Amino acid sequence: MDRKGWIILLLCGAALAINFSMRPPAKPAAPVEPVKEEQVGESTGNGVAPTGEGSPATGGEAAPAQPPVEESVVELRTENAVFKFSSRGGGLKTAELLDQQTVGDENENVKINRHGGRVIGALTTGTDRYVDADYELVGSNQRSVEFAADLPNGVRVSKKWSLVADDEVGAGYRLVFELTMKNGGEQSVKMSDYGLALGTAAPLYQREWDNQTGVFYQAAEGYEFESAKWFKGGKRPTLEQEDGSLNFAGMTNQFFTTIVTAEKAYDGAFWAKRKVVELPEGAGGGTKDGVVAGISLPEETIAAGGGVQGISFDVFTGPKENKMLRSINPEFGPVMNYGFFGLISNFLNKALTWIHDNIFESMSHTWSWAFAIILLTIVIRGLMWPLQNKSTRSMKRMSLLKEPVAELKVKYADDPQKMNKEMMGLYKEYGINPLGGCLPLVVQIPIFFGFYRMLQYAVELRQEEFLWVKDLSQPDTLATIAGFPINVLPIVMAGTMLIQMSLTPKTGDKMQARIFMLMPVIFLFFCYNFASALALYWTTSNIFAIAQTMITTRLPDPELKKKKKKGPGFMEKMQARAEEMQKQKKRSGGGQPGSSPKPKKPRGPRTGG
Repeated sequence: MDRKGWIILLLCGAALAINFSMRPPAKPAAPVEPVKEEQVGESTGNGVAPTGEGSPATGGEAAPAQPPVEESVVELRTENAVFKFSSRGGGLKTAELLDQQTVGDENENVKINRHGGRVIGALTTGTDRYVDADYELVGSNQRSVEFAADLPNGVRVSKKWSLVADDEVGAGYRLVFELTMKNGGEQSVKMSDYGLALGTAAPLYQREWDNQTGVFYQAAEGYEFESAKWFKGGKRPTLEQEDGSLNFAGMTNQFFTTIVTAEKAYDGAFWAKRKVVELPEGAGGGTKDGVVAGISLPEETIAAGGGVQGISFDVFTGPKENKMLRSINPEFGPVMNYGFFGLISNFLNKALTWIHDNIFESMSHTWSWAFAIILLTIVIRGLMWPLQNKSTRSMKRMSLLKEPVAELKVKYADDPQKMNKEMMGLYKEYGINPLGGCLPLVVQIPIFFGFYRMLQYAVELRQEEFLWVKDLSQPDTLATIAGFPINVLPIVMAGTMLIQMSLTPKTGDKMQARIFMLMPVIFLFFCYNFASALALYWTTSNIFAIAQTMITTRLPDPELKKKKKKGPGFMEKMQARAEEMQKQKKRSGGGQPGSSPKPKKPRGPRTGG
């Protein structure tokens, strides 16, 4: 196999390895009891009843059980969301997204913190330890709601939640959370003895990958993300970090996120735990790993006898739209979780959004995102046309050397090194780059994976239709036979790839030809259960390549002319150097190249005796 074949084989192997590594297990383990939705918002009684280990509020002893207090729920509405606040914890119970439906049920909206046992903004006293206070409703209007509660240690906690101004970016998904603590006790209290719960994040459906749900924070050491896989089915139950200046923190699943940003960065801690959640039947049923998380409050002392300290947070609970998140805060970019190909994915997302917003959205909302994907693919392939054309011409010229290459293989069958040297010399004699046909593929691989990662988190494609495709962010399953989904678009993609391969000039290398013919199968396997938008991109790319190849093949065949002889090239110099080193090694008797046998030390005359 030549270098070109090995490169293609390695690229395909890498694609398969990435696919296998990212596939979710068929039956997720659930060693702990899942928390069901009907448990959300349960209270342990009046006043404060800490859970878990002891807390400053109680000195480590559990409060006696008392009759439950009736829950008060207040709603704040925007054009994008309904925020529900509960008196049990004085925080955000759920954020219902009005323009996003759940998987498997078009009549139910996505609810952030749906599986949460605690409200977002609940007070904590450490990792997964909560201060379950029943708050009184102080006041509310159409744009704000305020709760207050008295803790046993004399601290009065006030929590005010407000909608941001309507002209703010992402206003439909954002809240301002103002926390005030007034110490009416006889001893000073530190704010850092308390923290805030960030809620719960969980997958939307059973086939969502475990590495798409996770927690993140931005601190002095930079941005950090840990997926639900980090907890390894409960083997590592908690994540606790103290990396200095805490800027923002939150959690995410594939398409939605909660981000809590402090008005001013402060030295704080971050914690997270695994939480098993139960999914509805329409989303595949069963259990999946989710996460809960929280942050500590600043190191501020609340003086005894009326001292007051407060802090404000910006709370975002909504879709992971790349453009919107980066407009709210440029540092939110990593929340998209694009990974290694982040620069390419970010560029492609910006280009796709621009094409959609400025061309197709104004024409018609129907199929607008699919048309944007098609046009972006055509633009990319058009920019690659010169490279692809040069590659096709190079492969044509190589095909004209089929017979001389075959003769060299027969002549030097017992000396592969000599055969490769003569083949390289033959290619150089006619000015042919044997890797020329591989260059378009090498360029397309990063673009493919950039598209792959971008489409993996493109919430803009959710519930967007095209032809028979109901949702571009999901496979285009038309039917299920014996439990196996029939996804049409990936099959069309593989078929167009086979047509493209059949039109590509053959180089005469049988092994390389076999690898090329396997690529449709590999990519079919790779894309079959992925978002149909990826198969749409690759199918469009294949159709463009077919048309391009047909045009190129109608051009006059390139002439096979010998180039004027020049000095030895880089490869020839390297080959000559290797042969010279081999000769030196033989002359030195197997020692290091360039070394000579060590002379023996002369022996002095014998004196007898």
